[in-house]
Amino acid sequence: MDSEPVVVIGAVILMGGRAERLGGIVKGDLRVEGRTLLERVVAAAGPARRRVVVGEVGGSELPPDVVVVREEPAFAGPAAAVAAGVAALPQVGAAARTDDEASAVLLLAGDQPFVGEAIDPLVAALVASDPEHVDGVQAVDGAGRAQYLTSLVRRPALDAAIAATVPLEGASMRRLVAALRLVDVPLRGRATMDVDTWADARAAGATGATEGMTT
Repeated sequence: MDSEPVVVIGAVILMGGRAERLGGIVKGDLRVEGRTLLERVVAAAGPARRRVVVGEVGGSELPPDVVVVREEPAFAGPAAAVAAGVAALPQVGAAARTDDEASAVLLLAGDQPFVGEAIDPLVAALVASDPEHVDGVQAVDGAGRAQYLTSLVRRPALDAAIAATVPLEGASMRRLVAALRLVDVPLRGRATMDVDTWADARAAGATGATEGMTT
């Protein structure tokens, strides 16, 4: 069977955490190589037809076509945030090909400064997969940890997973994707690096905040 081209109809970028391990700062405002973390992730999601940020934009300057929403209630957890982001995407069937198995949604965290290096491998893996048996693909870091927020999921399967997660409030990403048939895409190096602590920020070369940044 010939592989279908994958249409990345949307990207949902989560930026809604409290950043407690960073003292409650707007984590997306940290800068790496001159751009904020959030600006870098939004740019990495450029192949998507629509990009949605869920949560706090802070001081990031985003392209005018980027949609910003918030999960309800705020800080309701990642599953609720994904649902809010997907709800802001075009409805299935609203545009050419969005109702078939080739349509897919990128799920990304807004604190991954080098996630751009993960996009092409994810798309390639989904293109090579059989839509009858694979719902999506997810990055796996060098330690073997699945990165649910570095993934590419077929839209119909993602819609079904969201509908089946009740209640959404407080639900984890692990619970949201539990029923999805995801293929692992091993990615070594910095592609899956995120910034959760000041040590992470230093390792990523982040600037823009002083608290905790000293060595």
